[in-house]
Amino acid sequence: MSMSAISAFLIDDENEGKFEAHGITAAEVVQVLENRHVVRRNRRRRRATHQIIGLTNGGSCITIPIEPTHANDVWRPVTAWPCKLFEIGQLQHA
Repeated sequence: MSMSAISAFLIDDENEGKFEAHGITAAEVVQVLENRHVVRRNRRRRRATHQIIGLTNGGSCITIPIEPTHANDVWRPVTAWPCKLFEIGQLQHA
């Protein structure tokens, strides 16, 4: 999947609550699309088929598992969390 294949996120009360449980706002999730990020396949047997690892406007690295929606370029974040060390490495080496 190319980095330009995702133009927007579908955010609802369920996933926004999951972001907030990890200290991340919906605005920060959206910012990842505007900044440096990498898209990769998620591990098998996960709800989200892909993950985006990227930076917020403030420079924080977050990981966002995503699943497809009805529109090819709109994906639904399942949750989001601050990057783990290996995720930061994947972003730096992309």
